[in-house]
Amino acid sequence: MILGSSIARKQTVAITGFLLIFFIITHLGGNLLIYAGPAVFNSYAHKLHGLGPLLLIPRTLLFFIFLVHIFVIHILVIQNIKARGGFKRYAIDQAVGNRTLGERIILWSGLYILVFVIFHILDFAMADQSGPRSLLYGKSYGLYGMVFNSFRDPVHGFLYIVAMCFLGLHLSHGVQSFIQTCGFRPRWAHVFQKCSNYFALIMAVSYSSIPVYIYWMSH
Repeated sequence: MILGSSIARKQTVAITGFLLIFFIITHLGGNLLIYAGPAVFNSYAHKLHGLGPLLLIPRTLLFFIFLVHIFVIHILVIQNIKARGGFKRYAIDQAVGNRTLGERIILWSGLYILVFVIFHILDFAMADQSGPRSLLYGKSYGLYGMVFNSFRDPVHGFLYIVAMCFLGLHLSHGVQSFIQTCGFRPRWAHVFQKCSNYFALIMAVSYSSIPVYIYWMSH
């Protein structure tokens, strides 16, 4: 299916993209609990980790979906480059065409997000949540302390915000593509475009608000 027709590839991207959007929304809900303080945030984290080995199933499935999404997009981009006569012609078409910024950089934003996700997992999920990074004022605050200490570093926070900006641009194009793939009428295109842009903006701003809030609180 993935290596079949162009339509099948676009459908694969749409389906995997929809599943990733569902995760992005639910993950944001958990992340925003940090505003409720360490007790609430850590309680949420402990419930997740309390699932033990069962947690590996959705994580593995999610990572597989993410890799398929990136891989098929890569195939579609290469396919478009060949159809336009090579990289030079493709670059010209990208620059002068009616493509949105999210569409022009969708491959690069996806690759950046992939690297960020791997780093993010190693940085938080796989790290010792009771180690030195969890300490605030000499007391361990678990995952809350790790997140707080990480985003006190402006470089760490900046790279996170860059990833969320790329995520927003990726979503602004991805949601529109998903709707088009589903076959909605063209007359609703401008409505869907505005909705996808607003959704992407809300996601990017909401995620980015966390490192901004923590940096502001710690300085």
